[in-house]
Amino acid sequence: MAGYQDLGGFERGVIVGARHMGHSISEVAMKFGFSRTTISRAYREYRVSGKTSNFRHRCCRKKTLKELDHRRQTRILKRDRRAILPQIAANFNVGVSTSVSV
Repeated sequence: MAGYQDLGGFERGVIVGARHMGHSISEVAMKFGFSRTTISRAYREYRVSGKTSNFRHRCCRKKTLKELDHRRQTRILKRDRRAILPQIAANFNVGVSTSVSV
C-alpha cells in the first residue's frame, strides 16, 4: 500500500479522477488499494492547489540560466523567429557567461 508521499502524478490523477466521477473515498480505497487517508489528502491537495502533481523534489534545484540570460534568450528569439536551434545556440554563446550546447 503506497503512502501519501509515495504517490506519483499518475496515481494522484487516478484518485482525483475517481473522486470527480462521484466515487466515495471508501470505493476508491477498495478499488485501487490506497488508504482512505491517502486518498483524502491527495484530493484535498488537488482542491486547494488545483494540481495533481507534487514538485517538492525540485525545490532546491539550481537554475541553469540566470535572469539576464533568460532576457537575452528572449531578445534573440524575437529577433529571428525562424532560426534553428544551432543558430540560436551560436548567437547565445557569443559573449555570454553561461554557454549553451545543442
